[in-house]
Amino acid sequence: MKNSSTFLIQSQSDLSAADFKVLALLYQPLMGLEGQSLYTTFYQLINKTGRNAYTHSELFDLINLKQQDFLKIRNKLEALNLLTVYQKEDFYLYFMKAPLTAKQFLLDTVFGSYLQSEIGEKNMKLLTSLFKMDVPNQEGFENITKSFDALYEFKSLNLLNVSHPLQGRQQNGGSHLNFKFNYEAFVDHLPERLKNSQLLNEKFKDQVNKIAFVYQFDVADMVAIYENAAKSKQNVNFAQLNMKAKLHYEQKHQTLKIKQKDLPVTSLIDQVAPQVIIQKYAKTDQQGLALSTASQLLERNAVEPGIINVILMLILKHKDGVLPNINYMEKVLHDWLNKGVQTTEDAINYSTNLETQYEKKKKVQKVTEPDWMDDYIKDLAKLEG
Repeated sequence: MKNSSTFLIQSQSDLSAADFKVLALLYQPLMGLEGQSLYTTFYQLINKTGRNAYTHSELFDLINLKQQDFLKIRNKLEALNLLTVYQKEDFYLYFMKAPLTAKQFLLDTVFGSYLQSEIGEKNMKLLTSLFKMDVPNQEGFENITKSFDALYEFKSLNLLNVSHPLQGRQQNGGSHLNFKFNYEAFVDHLPERLKNSQLLNEKFKDQVNKIAFVYQFDVADMVAIYENAAKSKQNVNFAQLNMKAKLHYEQKHQTLKIKQKDLPVTSLIDQVAPQVIIQKYAKTDQQGLALSTASQLLERNAVEPGIINVILMLILKHKDGVLPNINYMEKVLHDWLNKGVQTTEDAINYSTNLETQYEKKKKVQKVTEPDWMDDYIKDLAKLEG
């Protein structure tokens, strides 16, 4: 790096007092006072200054650091997922990431365990007590909170389109799932040689969760898949993990557990795994490929799982059990979203309308309300486990 090189800083959102508290009390013991100072300096250089591009020599003079020391400190911020760095010749882009919440830091990642190993159990108890939240006893109370759609009626089903980036914390990178994979047990059961900083990444954790959901894999399955994907190198990306998951599934030939559930239609569609739909309606020799496509569809699109499940059922019905490639599936999904589909219930209604139109195009003399969805729901209710 040349001292004369230029860098541009961007922060995804304004930091709150709670953010600075987490930085000072939880991150600081790991990245040092210098790391906290550099992060704070970066934030202040773009906070209401009207300027976000500087030379490194300007920065070094401001904080009285030499290049070698700066790089060591910057690398700590990167390792703790507080900073993402891009380079193009002598130009650098620094994207600041907001710190995790205290709960995420202490419970949802291994940062908490690592911090305890650094400062000791006694000091850790002191730190966690500083973030204790008093929660009122809700026993006997009824939740009467009004939902948005209970008070507001949409006049247009077209989704809002904004052509420029907006401020806000990073999105989670995919669908929100109620399904919870035991990620901590997964990490614990990995061989020591495969435990690295990638496992601390929240996005990677979410990707593992999605694959486990789609294929209904347990901890032992995911450990075997990760080991196979990591044979050539330690860091594993989603594509490699998904490919090994597909192969693992095809080799295992899982059997379904039968269990009756009394669930509303939308709840059933939301909670049923894509694996159940594909095993029921896809051709046997196409199921591994179909599951891989469904996994990619969930990973790349932040929508309710139920919407994707409805699309899977409809397309498998009309494609005779063969699921098209990911590009085709995404075109269908985006078309539905542009038509105003925002919930699982919307998807069910929209698919029913499509079936009605399809029957009319076939010029059936007596067109009745399509009952294909009812039949599918009955089948899934029997298979969902």
